[in-house]
Amino acid sequence: MLGPGTATGQLGFKVVVPPVMRVLQVTALQDGYEYRIWTNTRSAVFNGREYRFSRVGEYTLKVPSSPQGVYLVHGL
Repeated sequence: MLGPGTATGQLGFKVVVPPVMRVLQVTALQDGYEYRIWTNTRSAVFNGREYRFSRVGEYTLKVPSSPQGVYLVHGL
């Protein structure tokens, strides 16, 4: 019931979660490396190749060797 003595209002908020990727373990293989990672993102790029994940969590990736070394990029 609206009338004298009543009030209405709205409250909104936004949560910003920064991207996180943790390399938990690295194992050398004959033709590359095996990475056990945890991430809160849906994709990661290792040596220019994008790996997509179905959910946030822990994954094991097999990444071929590169003569220039390994670099990674992660994002949302």
